[in-house]
Amino acid sequence: MLLIISLIMVLGYSAYFYKTTRGRNTKIVSSLSKCVPMALGMTSSVTVGLVIAAWIPQMLALSTILSILFSAIIALFIGVGFGINGIIEAQASSMMGAMMGAMLGVMLAPEEMIIMLAVMDLVYLVSFYLLTWALMKSFVDKKERVLHRKSAIYYMTFVLSVSVICTIGFLQATGDGDSTEEETITHHHDDANEHQH
Repeated sequence: MLLIISLIMVLGYSAYFYKTTRGRNTKIVSSLSKCVPMALGMTSSVTVGLVIAAWIPQMLALSTILSILFSAIIALFIGVGFGINGIIEAQASSMMGAMMGAMLGVMLAPEEMIIMLAVMDLVYLVSFYLLTWALMKSFVDKKERVLHRKSAIYYMTFVLSVSVICTIGFLQATGDGDSTEEETITHHHDDANEHQH
């Protein structure tokens, strides 16, 4: 359950970010135009790498390649609003994050995987909201400040996302919730260990 939610969350927020920054002919602070694609590319790709590696931990090479490819697509949506420099920043950081996430996903035990994935989801959410908030404040045209007009919905979505991630992560980590996902991860890791031996 947490794997699917994590993937949907990254896709959904990346699509929202693309829609928000696309076609805005506004001057953005140069430091933000570099750090926003890099930070979002890194945090989203680590999450994607963890999710994919959790599904196929017995094949590190394949999970790494799929993580890189999938993250590259997401990074394109993140960086396109910042021009070619933003795309390069997002792509470079997403490649590094995808490899790190895939390696972590293969090495971690099933119960550690759930905790790590929940933590990375939270890191991604906090990074996304802080960076988007800073980016919107840098827009020269006040009409472009989407957060000012939709702040209630924006913050409610953030609180809801954090609550869902924390609740599901806690339930699965303690074994009180649906254990299907943990059993699936355990099965995949057992297969990977047998394959190595």
